[in-house]
Amino acid sequence: MKGAAAVQLRFLPVRSRSGMRPGAVRNAARRLPLGVAVLAAAGLAAAPVFAQGPPSPAQPAYAPAPAPSVYQPPSSPAQLSGGVARGRVQPGVMALSLNAAIRMGLRNNLAVLLSSTASEQARAERWRSLSGLLPKVQASVGDEETKENLAAFGFSFPGFPQIVGPFRVFDARGYLDVPVLNISGIQDLRASDASQAAAVHTYQQMRNLVVMAVADQYLLASADGSRVTAAQAQLRTAEQSLAQAEDMYHAGTVSALDVVRAKVQRDRERQNLIVRRDDWAKQKLALARAIGLPAGQAYRLAQPIPYTPAPSLTVDRALAEALRTRPDYMAARESVRAAQLAVAAARDQRLPTADFSGNWGTIGNRITSNHPTFTLAGQINLPIFDGGAIHAAEIAAHARLQQAQDQASDLRAAIGQQVRSALLDVHAARQQVGVATQARQLARQELTLARDRFRAGVGDNLEEVEAEQEVAVAEENYIGSLYSFNAAKIELAQALGVAQASYRSFLEGAK
Repeated sequence: MKGAAAVQLRFLPVRSRSGMRPGAVRNAARRLPLGVAVLAAAGLAAAPVFAQGPPSPAQPAYAPAPAPSVYQPPSSPAQLSGGVARGRVQPGVMALSLNAAIRMGLRNNLAVLLSSTASEQARAERWRSLSGLLPKVQASVGDEETKENLAAFGFSFPGFPQIVGPFRVFDARGYLDVPVLNISGIQDLRASDASQAAAVHTYQQMRNLVVMAVADQYLLASADGSRVTAAQAQLRTAEQSLAQAEDMYHAGTVSALDVVRAKVQRDRERQNLIVRRDDWAKQKLALARAIGLPAGQAYRLAQPIPYTPAPSLTVDRALAEALRTRPDYMAARESVRAAQLAVAAARDQRLPTADFSGNWGTIGNRITSNHPTFTLAGQINLPIFDGGAIHAAEIAAHARLQQAQDQASDLRAAIGQQVRSALLDVHAARQQVGVATQARQLARQELTLARDRFRAGVGDNLEEVEAEQEVAVAEENYIGSLYSFNAAKIELAQALGVAQASYRSFLEGAK
């Protein structure tokens, strides 16, 4: 028994500060006078030794459990809008569908890549925890030649040489260390398993967010493309109105004011088209960056997003599905479980640990004259007083547990808010699409009537110009409401936690 903190059985060869083993001392002693050999052995025994085997009971016999990873909110919008470009620029104009854009985003988006790295780090931490519970096997081969100065250890007698050696030691040996009992380490491993599961769920949540972000960028680009098409149509209408006004002016049926008014409207539509084309080009650049397209790659949107009804969901059903499928909520619950296990790991550091170690090899003054030797050692360690280190670990673990529980509770409330808000947005946007569709039809009808009145000479072209502006406003409202409706549907899919699996059914009505 060594002290009150550990029970151990040891049969260990020890090394001197020079790396000398007792077997080498015995072999060297055979070649020295008896008195010199005794002094040499006494001098080497007085030197500090480093025993191989279990740790000394004077040191803590536990390893504090690492802090489990607490659920972290998703990456910033800057990461979701970034991407790592892969591949080379392809000749021609690439046709890019929504499905292809999302596949590229899931492969190249910066937020997905960073989340994947974090998941691998959690996996590495789990292996670190497991390694503390697994046996360790090592081997070593050494060939040493040593000369000792006995005077350095305080031995100086007349008639005896002060220099011992040189003598040689060859040692080839295998070492085995086996943890027998470590309750705290087992709890630590279980906490690492829960942290790894949380990291996997967080990665899946990030993929859902990337699907939503890429779909939103695609919808914005599609809406901007529709605005360019509408601006081109409005410019053609303005040019036709100008040609009509000029013909009627030359015929003497209208004044020059009508011609000037038509030119102003045409120039206004030209300016609007320039702005729309610039917005569209910049939005396409943003989409290309989010999905990791090579810089300079020309592409076109190959898939228009039609109007399809939103899935019919009640609030209670949507909330139940969200709490069941949301990866971030599952990650938060796994973080709570990891924190609970970390508390148990910190508490169980007060329990005894048991280890077994041994080695077997051959040792001698040269490889041809070696003799087999072995060591078997068992040790039980029980912390008696650690200066409050275990208590500090328990306090920190409880604090992390409270933090994880608070974050999980807040996330549950946030999910309820997000689901309800998404359902409200879908309902409101669906109504806006209906109103905008009817308003667009009425604006086109108003333009036709105003043009007929002007052609019939009932009035000037002021009504026609105002009707063209009303058509432009109605087209913008329709495009904006359709984008809002589709964006609300993909936001609802994200709130339910099924953005990656069901975005097509939400946006395209596909099964």
